[in-house]
Amino acid sequence: MAKKITDDQGNVYVETKPWYKRWWIWVIIVAVVLILFGIIGSSGDGGSSSSTSKSGKVTTSQPTTIEVDYDRYKVKDSKTFKANYTNNDWDSATVKIKKITVYKLARKYKFDSDDDGKFNIDGFVKVNMSVKAHSDISIYPEQGTLNFDNQQSTSADESWDGDINTDAEKSGAVYFPVKNLKNVSSIRNVRFKFTGNNQDDFSKGHDYDINLDLDK
Repeated sequence: MAKKITDDQGNVYVETKPWYKRWWIWVIIVAVVLILFGIIGSSGDGGSSSSTSKSGKVTTSQPTTIEVDYDRYKVKDSKTFKANYTNNDWDSATVKIKKITVYKLARKYKFDSDDDGKFNIDGFVKVNMSVKAHSDISIYPEQGTLNFDNQQSTSADESWDGDINTDAEKSGAVYFPVKNLKNVSSIRNVRFKFTGNNQDDFSKGHDYDINLDLDK
């Protein structure tokens, strides 16, 4: 109850407590603090959409997709290996392989190959590369083959290779379907074979046979 005070002239005053002495104010403050701590704790305990596997490789919880020859595929996991490979064996061109990515698909897909017909796949190997022409050339990495894990695969599409004029450079990605893929780390090396021709002298063509170890 508020305390009444009477001065010497008979005036009556009511003494009110300071706000910090009111018990209900402190109840509200404590409740607000507890709510804030609860919000901070919940945001730090599982608000992220990513998870870390035992190997330390971070994978997203939501599947991504890739597009190969106008078809889309859901991806369960992927791993990229830096190749940093340069080939100057042929005077007419410089070939660089920048990186190789292995994709494990979310499920098996039916794949229609011009060379091998229809078959089931559960992965892709993507080779990111570039070709710098020193003469007028025709080069066909997307008509080549890739060997890995006792499998041989032909390219899934043909889009960016072909004729390249002198001093021009073309870059692109070559996708190879994988019939059986245990996981993205199961492929330890690849053998990439394709051909190139000099447009002015077809006798000066070149056959590429590139072996690359994938560092783990």
